Amino acid sequence: MTTRRPIIYCILSALFLSSCSVFGSASPQRVIQVKVVADVSLRARNPRWTEEVLGLVEAASDYYEREFGVRLAAQSVSPWPLRQRIRSTRGLLAQLQKDFPVQERKESYDLIVAFTAEAVSRYVSAGRPRVDRIGNCRQGLGSYVVVPVNQIFQYTGPHGQPELDVIALIHEFGHIFGAEHVDDTASIMHEDFDYRTEFDAQNRALIEKNKLCRFAK
Repeated sequence: MTTRRPIIYCILSALFLSSCSVFGSASPQRVIQVKVVADVSLRARNPRWTEEVLGLVEAASDYYEREFGVRLAAQSVSPWPLRQRIRSTRGLLAQLQKDFPVQERKESYDLIVAFTAEAVSRYVSAGRPRVDRIGNCRQGLGSYVVVPVNQIFQYTGPHGQPELDVIALIHEFGHIFGAEHVDDTASIMHEDFDYRTEFDAQNRALIEKNKLCRFAK
């Protein structure tokens, strides 16, 4: 004979599991459409470069969705048809803005991210990852990111240990949302971010404040 108490426990358990499913599948607060391009150096290094750059964006997106409710969705991925190799991220950013001007944008993406495998060092000013502006609501968020990739990356899922190239991308997306460099050596926004994976409280608050802002046009 089935007693009333086990039935109640079963019902409560079912309700709990269903509520966990609902919360676990909650939609992000914002989805940002990203156009991804790869220069000739990265394409020459890895014949599976499309999979690589999509994995880099996915890994950074996993972090932002988990921490801030922001999903970065790769709308498209394509070769960047540079006529010549550019061996500095400063030069790459300038060329990216020239080749994909915001005012002539025909696609509906919010942000363009360019990856390079040029032999540049992040400890040299010409080799640091770059964004076109530190984001704010009044002027609009930045539209361009350039990131050097130091080694071939393979996406291992949403719970994979962040590699340095992914951390660099997370750091630069932080700038897009208004985060700035800090002296806190434990913060991912320290200029020498290394393998740090946490934002300091001030920059975390800035990202929360700016994450729904429009992108500059």
